[in-house]
Amino acid sequence: MTRPGEADGTYGAQRNGWTVVGWITLAVMAVIALLPTYWMALSSVRSDEALSRWPPALSPFAEEVTLGAWTRVFGNEQTWSWLVNSSLIALGSVATTLLIATPAAYALSRGTGALIGTGAALLFVSKLLPATVLITPLYVMMRGLGLLGSPVSVLLGNLSFAVPLATFVLKGYIDTVPRSIDEAAAIDGASRLRTLATIITPNLAPALSAVAIYVFVVSWNDFIFARTFLAGGKATTITVGATQFMGEYQTHWNQLMAVSCLATLPCLTFFLLLQRHLVRGLRQGL
Repeated sequence: MTRPGEADGTYGAQRNGWTVVGWITLAVMAVIALLPTYWMALSSVRSDEALSRWPPALSPFAEEVTLGAWTRVFGNEQTWSWLVNSSLIALGSVATTLLIATPAAYALSRGTGALIGTGAALLFVSKLLPATVLITPLYVMMRGLGLLGSPVSVLLGNLSFAVPLATFVLKGYIDTVPRSIDEAAAIDGASRLRTLATIITPNLAPALSAVAIYVFVVSWNDFIFARTFLAGGKATTITVGATQFMGEYQTHWNQLMAVSCLATLPCLTFFLLLQRHLVRGLRQGL
């Protein structure tokens, strides 16, 4: 049985035509997706006067290129403090989330009974609560614990939404691991904790990478917790610190875009480091 067009040789031409259309569509979508990033980087190397002109010039050679904004950003001591605080909070959120969510997901996957079902329901409900609802009780809690002004308070705020999501993602992946593996490990004398650490967890690299990337990006980009719990100045994060370039009467857009570019690099680096595991997880249907 031949496909339509195979007899006269037009099938190959039609297939190649659809391939070309597909590549052109992907190229257009890529340009649209990368245009904001391109404009951000371009704005960071232009003067305030050039950015205020209309219509804006999209060519990098249409205006004079200057590194004055980058020089002022790098010369600002607060910038480095913001980066350090954001890095500590984001990496701490990733490590703590994985440390809590992995055994919790294993317990929900392998456990039975009403208590396990109730715990899963509570986790699901907690994931539905937005940060604006949690901010007031969390603020009272952090003040009572004396954690206001400390990066730990922002880390704990991030855990309120990161742990439930990570638990459900990891549970779905652990559900695909046959229970016979646990039973075989138990016959060999391995405890539940040892089974999780030495058998289950090494097979969770794609899921752990996906969760780590999500938690890192969301924690790095967090604004509401950092703005509420931290005092500001050197003690805040780079997302909140970037707003210091926005004044009531004037906004230094080139410096703001330079800080934004600088804030994008850690997320991009973290993603590239874990990209291989994430792609493998997507291929496996994660």
